[in-house]
Amino acid sequence: MAKKKSASRKRGAANRNRKRPERAKLAEAARREPKANEAQTGWGIESIFHFTVNATNFERSLAFYQAIGFQLLRDNRDVIWPDYVAGNFGMTKAQGRGALLAIDAGPLHTRLDLIEWLEPAYDVPPDKPWSERVPRILALRTRNVRAAYADLSAKGIEFVTPPRSMDPNSGIVGVMLCRDPDGLLVEFIEYEPGVLGSKVTHLAKRA
Repeated sequence: MAKKKSASRKRGAANRNRKRPERAKLAEAARREPKANEAQTGWGIESIFHFTVNATNFERSLAFYQAIGFQLLRDNRDVIWPDYVAGNFGMTKAQGRGALLAIDAGPLHTRLDLIEWLEPAYDVPPDKPWSERVPRILALRTRNVRAAYADLSAKGIEFVTPPRSMDPNSGIVGVMLCRDPDGLLVEFIEYEPGVLGSKVTHLAKRA
């Protein structure tokens, strides 16, 4: 009986391994298939490529994001930006120390563009406690958020709260947040299988 179960498990694993390349091919085909508006207009958006996180101390923030799991893809801290960069941004001057990071190096994985601004200088945030400011939030979908909490806490990352799941109807297994060195909230969130975004249909609505 044990041998039969072992053989069955091996066949199941083999079948799953065969299906993975098929799923990858289907996903790639779906990505390349023109959307309805692209067929009409000749252009389309593939993915969010990168977003910018501003830092007051490049080395400190780079160490933080690497500690929580980002890979350094390109270190641009010593690159002098050409004049056209400022023109692209609609600025008179633009210089900074930067790096490109990501959770994974795949072409469709969103990049984090970390920048310590040199020209112009980064605006000083308002003199208010964090609890009274409108937050800036970076949310990271996470596997096993409680294990992440234990690992990152041991590395010295301080969290606003430990992992919590306040609403069993939300589809959230656990969520926790910490702040980067300049106060940006980094959210680690684990969803139930198949859930893409917190469920809200059971919540009250504003009139």
